[in-house]
Amino acid sequence: MAGEGGTSGESKVFWFFSSEKNILPMICPVCAGTPTSPCRTIDGVDYFRCTPCGSLFADPDFIARVQSGEVVNYQSTYWASEIKAANERSYGAGLMRSAEAIRLCRIPIYRFIDIGSGTGSLLDAVAGLVPEIADKFYGIEIFPPEPALRSPHPNYRIGTLASLSETFECGVCIEVIEHLPPETLRMLASQLAQRASPGALFLFNSAQPSFVEEHGYTYLDPLGRGHIVSYSVEGVRKIFEPAGFRIIALPGRDWAFLAEYTDEKSEVGVDDLFTRLWTPHPDNMAMLAACRFGPLMIGMGLDSARVYLEHANSLARIDRVRQVKRSLMRRWPFDRRR
Repeated sequence: MAGEGGTSGESKVFWFFSSEKNILPMICPVCAGTPTSPCRTIDGVDYFRCTPCGSLFADPDFIARVQSGEVVNYQSTYWASEIKAANERSYGAGLMRSAEAIRLCRIPIYRFIDIGSGTGSLLDAVAGLVPEIADKFYGIEIFPPEPALRSPHPNYRIGTLASLSETFECGVCIEVIEHLPPETLRMLASQLAQRASPGALFLFNSAQPSFVEEHGYTYLDPLGRGHIVSYSVEGVRKIFEPAGFRIIALPGRDWAFLAEYTDEKSEVGVDDLFTRLWTPHPDNMAMLAACRFGPLMIGMGLDSARVYLEHANSLARIDRVRQVKRSLMRRWPFDRRR
């Protein structure tokens, strides 16, 4: 049971009433931080915002019901409504995100994995575009649709990452983690670490809180699509770093981040990302160049990632100019007319 606390003029803090005598502050299930504040109520499910990490999450009681299996998101009705959109992503954005991940990866890629592969349509899209390297691509799905809807690709697997024996140097996880309770995502991070080669890079695509707030809270959808958490970059750091990953924010994209399996802890900034784009690992470019449509994948990887970085860079410069202008106006107010 949840309730409100706080005095007039203060931000509200939410609490759990664990018994008649004990009142405990609600702890963010993502980062274990407090305080939290109310965000929205959607389909009768309350969502909250964590102040320390910024993540948006459904009522922990509801998340616990999802975790226990009492509330099931991936049913036949889910696939009936989402399969068209999932297939469209695979043949469009999914290929672009894959090309970006390959270009940004700093080690030679021998195997690439699509985590939460759904029907496996990304494997089919890759096999159609670059069949010469289709055998390097794998997909894993724990809640697959009915057999008739699944990819015939030989590397489409049903199960968890822990059920795999292969190791991977690169991969994507597209529109998956918003469905997962934080404890499940921690398990995924731990299992991925067991299957990741040192230096492996994985691109995660999932709307972050700033995206949800700007584009609409309809993204939070507890009973339809099962979107129960909008993880912030700081939130995923709390989950992935203990498993050995470095989280890399992608400027200009509040719906994606990179998880790199490495002992390196230094922050990767815009200049570092540009360096990776302009100097990709030669083995990975050679792998693509050997394919008939490999040059298309090479171009997609560069241009798709570059446009977001350039746009973010431009906005940052504009913001710096505005800050200087405001500073000058405060210092010399008579210049306001100029």
